[in-house]
Amino acid sequence: MTLSTEQQVREGYRLALQESLRRNLKTKDDFQAFGKILKEGAERYDAEKQDFRTDYQARLREAHEVILRAHTGHILVHPKPKWAIDKPPSPEKVDLLARNRVQADHEARLVAIRQDEVDQCKVLRRDIRQRDDRTAQVQDRNQGRAKEAFNLTNQISRHERGLPLRSGPSRS
Repeated sequence: MTLSTEQQVREGYRLALQESLRRNLKTKDDFQAFGKILKEGAERYDAEKQDFRTDYQARLREAHEVILRAHTGHILVHPKPKWAIDKPPSPEKVDLLARNRVQADHEARLVAIRQDEVDQCKVLRRDIRQRDDRTAQVQDRNQGRAKEAFNLTNQISRHERGLPLRSGPSRS
């Protein structure tokens, strides 16, 4: 099955996000959280594909019922519109509509699973960035304190620099 352009873009974004996130992982907890997201996503994706294969006939029967209920549920007030049909759709038409509906539902579930995986990766990426920002702020603050302390302890007195101790008029 070929992917539509939208699906290709979505899949490319998902893979790029995962790769970007993979490069930013630093701690054991980060790696475990990332692995858990990928594992759960893959398990849910595979489970949906397996359910689609095993429950296809049941899903098809349900889709047939929904389509027939929707068709017979129309109450038309006379005069009937030009597009209205007196007879129910043919079994072939109902079967085609049901197959299309089941396939669309399956693809929507797969997209939702992938989107959930992307959302979880975004949350993990946000958490990592916030942690890194806090760490950088603490490091900047500590570096500033260390620099100030060094400058205070490493000052050369005015006497050692050969400068007069007080400023004022000279006796020349």
